[in-house]
Amino acid sequence: MHLIFLLYSALWLPVSVIQDRKEDEIRWSQKSELEYSDFKGAVPGNTPWAALTASYIYFTYSTTNGKISTFMVYASFKKNESWMKTARADVLAHEQLHFAITEYFARKLYSDAQQLKTQSGNISASANALFNAVNKECDQMQETYDAETDHGVDAVKQEKWRMRVAGLMKQYDPYPETVE
Repeated sequence: MHLIFLLYSALWLPVSVIQDRKEDEIRWSQKSELEYSDFKGAVPGNTPWAALTASYIYFTYSTTNGKISTFMVYASFKKNESWMKTARADVLAHEQLHFAITEYFARKLYSDAQQLKTQSGNISASANALFNAVNKECDQMQETYDAETDHGVDAVKQEKWRMRVAGLMKQYDPYPETVE
């Protein structure tokens, strides 16, 4: 299972709030894999699931003269919202792939948002529509992934999905933190 969230406009937050968010958040990286200890959320008492990954796509932007001047997109894993009741390698691998799917759609959003930089007009409506479309695709793929792999129980289908997502990730280059 997974969640998506939008940080839509730049906010000035107190340093303590930013620090708390950083301690709770893992931004996607090719080099780091999730660990059992990253799942810090409370496990629901009667859940049938082995784990839950709370992964989000963040998208912020600023405008100048009615056009996007800078924007940022990234995928994030929220430790305090994610939980694991069954600490096994196959469960961790399944959850890691949920995070990778979120990253794939963050890359897609970044690529599509590049085109918004040349547009003028109602940028907020265009950005919202773009985010909502990408978010919907991400949610659909996450649900299909869980259904086809039986939430990671089917090892053969899990491996097929791992290969599929690896191929999808090659479609889009990794994004920088900020685009000017």
